[in-house]
Amino acid sequence: MSKTIGIVSEYNPFHNGHLYHLQKSKEITECEYSICVMSGNFIQRGNTAIIDKWSRAKMALLNGIDLVIELPILYAISSAENFAYGAVSILNSLGTVDYLSFGSESGNISGLKQIADILISEPAEYKKFLDSELRTGISFPKARENALNIYLDKKSNIISKPNNILGIEYLKALNKLKSSITPIAIKRENVDYNQNGNVNNFASATGIRNMLNNNELEGIQKVIPEDSFQILNEKLKVHSEEFLLERQSGF
Repeated sequence: MSKTIGIVSEYNPFHNGHLYHLQKSKEITECEYSICVMSGNFIQRGNTAIIDKWSRAKMALLNGIDLVIELPILYAISSAENFAYGAVSILNSLGTVDYLSFGSESGNISGLKQIADILISEPAEYKKFLDSELRTGISFPKARENALNIYLDKKSNIISKPNNILGIEYLKALNKLKSSITPIAIKRENVDYNQNGNVNNFASATGIRNMLNNNELEGIQKVIPEDSFQILNEKLKVHSEEFLLERQSGF
């Protein structure tokens, strides 16, 4: 019987790292089909995507995703917790998704599950440590990180990494929904979340957007699939032509 994997993304834009994640996910799960829940024209932190949602969905479809479903803007621009819950709720409601795959700096699904379980159940001892940390005046994320390290009696940076944090929120959402979907974590390779530069033809989405701001198209071409580059390049040409027409018309 055919199996289906679910992925939550922004694909802003779809790059070589995303392609690796999709292919590795299918390899591990032996899934034949893939469904992606993707942010629309607005993404987390309320920013606009570099190109429209239709173009980004086309990038995904041309590179192996079988179905793209838009994540409603209410969830797309919300906190990591709400972003994850909204996306996982959609995948769960379909009744056809067997696995949820997400990228993670640790790649350790058991460690991420352990933290997710603690954050859901909030044992009394953990809450005591959290309250103590919060009274020092530090931010909630840092207080939570410190409290978890004390509670688990170990020093870990798992909860400080952005992809790990989002992964934990996916796991919390699956738990709250009592979902039968099986989660898997794919270890993020070569570059970190906000890292600039090209490492073995991999670059972060942030790094690619910075390249775009600097008009480094040759650099971008090396770190995103050819289909993605063609779509991105066409959109850039259209925007450039529209800008010139506006300047000529006096607007």
